Amino acid sequence: MRVLLLISVLITVAYAGKCRQWDSNVVVPDKRYDYDSKTMNPIRFKTVSNPSLTEAWVTFYFGGSWGQLRFSENGWGVELYACTEANLYDGKNTLTGVPDGPERIWEVSWDNDKFYLDCNGKNVWTYSFDDFIYADRDCRGVYTKSLTQFEFNGDRRNINPPTEFYTLAKWDSNDVVPDKRYDYDSKTMNPIRFKTVSNPSLTEAWVT
Repeated sequence: MRVLLLISVLITVAYAGKCRQWDSNVVVPDKRYDYDSKTMNPIRFKTVSNPSLTEAWVTFYFGGSWGQLRFSENGWGVELYACTEANLYDGKNTLTGVPDGPERIWEVSWDNDKFYLDCNGKNVWTYSFDDFIYADRDCRGVYTKSLTQFEFNGDRRNINPPTEFYTLAKWDSNDVVPDKRYDYDSKTMNPIRFKTVSNPSLTEAWVT
């Protein structure tokens, strides 16, 4: 895919590519991390398999409410707290097509309708909030609130906490050359981001 910036009016500098690189941070189990939607969306973390510790738990805090994602390498059962069955080993809710380990990079995100879990760039579980089995206010009603903090649990039996979590690096700026076609890179240019400076005599901006 190529992007042609037919911008002869307003745009003087475009963030036609951002440095979508992730900075790694060592996980401290059971520590609450403040959530920053600009650098932590999606919540991204790394696990390393341990045959004797098969579960990963991530807890989310929404002010006075909380939610939790749990999954296990032993059968890849998954639970979204207050939305699905709590048993990771009954086969009712499972991840599908999880890439081989031992190292895996996970990404957690959600919107007003669904909860998503990706592994190594591949979606392995999508949950619709319409499928709740408990009260809607405890499922969708919690996860669609503003996330304030999260933690990687480590104080339970059989938990293997992630080793790292990641935050997005800053954007790199690039001068716009009007009418030039830029090669699109989904890893560094998603979303396409650019800056405009108002000019009363030139009021339109075109991106092709």
